[in-house]
Amino acid sequence: MIGRPAQAWRRFATGALVATVSRPAFAQVPQPVPAIERGTLPNDWAVGESGCVGAMEVRVQDYNENFVILRQSGCTNFEKPFLYLIFGEQKALLVDTGAPGANVGNAVKEVMHRWSTRHEGRTLPLVVVHSHGHGDHTAGDGQLLGTDVTVVPATLERIQQFFGIGRWPGEVATYDLGGRIIDVIPIPGHQVASVAYYDRRTGILLTGDTMYPGRLYIRDAAAFIQSVRRLVDFTSTRIITHVLGAHIENSRTPYVDYAEGTKYQPAEHPLELGRAHLLELQDGLAQMGARVERRVLRDFTIWPIQP
Repeated sequence: MIGRPAQAWRRFATGALVATVSRPAFAQVPQPVPAIERGTLPNDWAVGESGCVGAMEVRVQDYNENFVILRQSGCTNFEKPFLYLIFGEQKALLVDTGAPGANVGNAVKEVMHRWSTRHEGRTLPLVVVHSHGHGDHTAGDGQLLGTDVTVVPATLERIQQFFGIGRWPGEVATYDLGGRIIDVIPIPGHQVASVAYYDRRTGILLTGDTMYPGRLYIRDAAAFIQSVRRLVDFTSTRIITHVLGAHIENSRTPYVDYAEGTKYQPAEHPLELGRAHLLELQDGLAQMGARVERRVLRDFTIWPIQP
């Protein structure tokens, strides 16, 4: 049997034979390392100060050279959304354009220029997509219009058309940035056009407002439950390094969130969640059955919105 300790017999001075057991050195066996592109997340994401004096409009954080996270300041809009800019060999993909109140376009253009400078002046066309169609994720669309920029409106029809999704929401599409495949997973429930994006290069799953450390607002409970099930199934066969959503509303204190409208959150929860949180969400929904009710969990709250 593999892994069973081996026995050996030793004769001692008394003439007795004694069995000794040698155990395999499991700790010394090298473990396979997933072939993913690694990066670094900050310890905190707080932007600005309580008085908003001298606060930057958008914080830019390199997860790594080709995956950049932008966070809009609460001094410009209390929603403080996150945006994600991913670079391939042939295209760059921006997920979300922020809430009203900030010039997100300038921040994105600066990151694009910086990437070009680091890559011998190469420029890439930009494709702008969204996690869903709410205004705190689409407000900057107009700031990004220009040459070599494709903005995909956050409507169900246009999303299906652009990604070639014939069977919504059961079909997973793929989008190639050039040597970098993004899986596109329909996840309606929070909003009819909600989409998750999985970056195979880093193992990061972007979940918008469907999964993040905060209040998970559910407008269509049946669709939301099915979307969470699809995410759990999808992630069961993939490397998931981080689940990154579009907001932070919880604090570092378990079961405690910041009130809606809070601009500055000095002790907020880390941005990153994991697959275990998807399983916890699925389990919480399953316990409720057909009637989804508000439930506070350690790192997020299930929050149905009554029609």
